Amino acid sequence: MKRRTRTAAVFSAAALLLAGSSCGAGRTEEGTQAVSTTATQMSVDTDKQLEEEIDWEGMADIEKVDAANEEGTGSLYEPGKKAGLVKALCYYDIVASEPEISEIFATRYGGTMETEITSSMEYFDKLSVLIASGLSPDLVRYDWAACPDGISKGRYIPLDDWLDIDSPLWVEEKSVIESFNYLGKHYYFPSDIQTNFAIIYNKRLVEEENMEDPMDLYFQGRWTWDEFEDMMKKWSEKGDEYIGFTGGSWSAMMFANTTGVKTIDFTGTDIVNNLRSAPVFSTMEWLTGLKQQGLIGNGFVHPGEAFVDGKLLFLGMGQKWGYESAQETAFKKQLDAEIAAVPFPRCPTADKYYLSSDTFGYMVPSGAENVQGAVQWILSSRIYETDPEILAARRAEMMSTDPIYYAKCPSCKYDFVKNGKEELDTCPECGGARKEKYKPTYSEQQLDIIDDMTNPEKFELVFDGAVGFNNDFYNIFVGSEDTVFDGPLYFGLSYTQKIEEMNNTIEAYLQPYRDLLKAQ
Repeated sequence: MKRRTRTAAVFSAAALLLAGSSCGAGRTEEGTQAVSTTATQMSVDTDKQLEEEIDWEGMADIEKVDAANEEGTGSLYEPGKKAGLVKALCYYDIVASEPEISEIFATRYGGTMETEITSSMEYFDKLSVLIASGLSPDLVRYDWAACPDGISKGRYIPLDDWLDIDSPLWVEEKSVIESFNYLGKHYYFPSDIQTNFAIIYNKRLVEEENMEDPMDLYFQGRWTWDEFEDMMKKWSEKGDEYIGFTGGSWSAMMFANTTGVKTIDFTGTDIVNNLRSAPVFSTMEWLTGLKQQGLIGNGFVHPGEAFVDGKLLFLGMGQKWGYESAQETAFKKQLDAEIAAVPFPRCPTADKYYLSSDTFGYMVPSGAENVQGAVQWILSSRIYETDPEILAARRAEMMSTDPIYYAKCPSCKYDFVKNGKEELDTCPECGGARKEKYKPTYSEQQLDIIDDMTNPEKFELVFDGAVGFNNDFYNIFVGSEDTVFDGPLYFGLSYTQKIEEMNNTIEAYLQPYRDLLKAQ
């Protein structure tokens, strides 16, 4: 089960970032970033007071790194050397969001990390400034625009001499690592393959309408565009305010990818524009038709609010954030909801089930002083995703429905953990009830689907290059009515007209990248 249980801090502090682009830094839904971040920070700060502080430096007090933790390393890696302090740049606190990886990093590699936090809108600009001024961080999170845009601009160092792509630690992901190669060099070794956008829905609403559950349709091999459309049509018959589907930016690309075609294909040595290909045309015409029938909404809806009023059937959103945000709202508001997630439906004319996919991991910026420490964090993250005992424990935790509580009493701050009273649900000092945490919960069936969505034996995984460029390119495709992807999907714009209008502009943007590849 290759899923990390990232804490709520990531999906709160970077919520709108992820909604707009799954993981593309600098991409948010207009007008919502400041309010969301402020409200979230207040909540995080309040809850943090009820948690235990962790002594990472104490954990990192080891003599040297054991050889057993150094499998998968390359010729520049120095055996036995401790990681020390690694400086990271991100739009959230990496240590707070990845405590399990932080523990591996400290106890196995003798490392600690501090994160300089910048806004998602300023992330890449900030990185460029730090590199140019000789103050480069040691580590950054991978984001969509890193490849090829960031790599072509010299923002990152290749890791071929630091990590061994043919070692057992990385061999399962070798093909994925190769898909991000730039002229044969490998700058990005993902911790794991992840789902991209998924179809999030409330099973209770489906049951009430006597419709077949998309989960059942998926397992029966019948979850296709046709079934998806039929369900939306039945749902819309309830009234004009009932919406069949809406989602985040890039949803149209996700549908196009189910045809087996990348809208922009970055091969490592060339960039191929498929936006005028027959499969992409047919996808966009189909989506435009759905919008014109009134089956599709007007774009982004926060997944935490999407199913509150019971008017939306399907939400296209990042699987983990969409699923857990909707589930958390149901938990806190005590809604009659059973949140579920399935892949985007299969294109009925495709030769197999193709699925737009994503990855999670870290990269080392140019000018990093502590490259070995950064590489050891990358190793820690990969261990967390591959160690059988860790995976088994995490799966059990994700399926558990047992309540979990904050360490301290919300009223008097009595520390249940330090006093060995973790089993109590009321405070022995003041008699107050402990504060229960929201805990993401997954059924075995749901985990099986998520496993399938990252399994290349079940799906042909598609990593589309359209997301690998900067905000200028981004603004051509999504974010408003007059864009290549969002225009047809959410506003009924003619894709034929729009792509003919914009194709020369897109080609003019891509050509310098092609020229740079040929010149190197």
